[in-house]
Amino acid sequence: MINNIIFDFNGTIIDDGHLCYQIEVDSLPLKNKDSFNYETYRDIFCHPITEYYKKLGLDDKNYDYGKMNEIFFNDYKKRYKKEAKLFDGVKETLTYFKNKGYKLYILSATEINLLKEQLEYFDILKYFDDFIASNKKDAQGKKDYGKEFVNKLNLNKENAILIGDTVHDFEVGEYLNVNILLFSKGHNSLKQLSSLNAPIVSSYLEIRNYIEDLNK
Repeated sequence: MINNIIFDFNGTIIDDGHLCYQIEVDSLPLKNKDSFNYETYRDIFCHPITEYYKKLGLDDKNYDYGKMNEIFFNDYKKRYKKEAKLFDGVKETLTYFKNKGYKLYILSATEINLLKEQLEYFDILKYFDDFIASNKKDAQGKKDYGKEFVNKLNLNKENAILIGDTVHDFEVGEYLNVNILLFSKGHNSLKQLSSLNAPIVSSYLEIRNYIEDLNK
């Protein structure tokens, strides 16, 4: 029975894709800003973030990735309270799963202290049994500490599912050997996600229904 649900955070629980895109337009030295729209962002966004920078034409020989990460992180922290929100149905769905006895977790590539701050700000920390995130600001991915996390909790395909919004989440789910469900409203477009061998949903009601159907 699937009784453990692992959520990605950015783009899965919190609707911050537009914010991330806008920070990049405002702050990064993009070469083709006129042709770089939100759908383009969703079509090419990837982890590790260094590979994404290369897709934007920002190679590591001419651009300081560490400085760009710092600028992005600081702007995001200043702006998320006004420009990001929970996806529709998040609290209702988390409440539903908690009342049904599911264990809920977060596995995020964001910096751990920022994640804690956001969980508290959006008043959803109380729903989660545990969470893990990065101790860095570089968004390089979450496979390694994710593996330690699922091993500690004894999670596998028999009892756990990972819900995320990116190709990287799919790759992480396969690496962790858990079930995977992809959410199409986040940082990767449906076009990107459709190339993967995983079910895709577009709302929290669909998330709830999908998981309940697995356990019938």
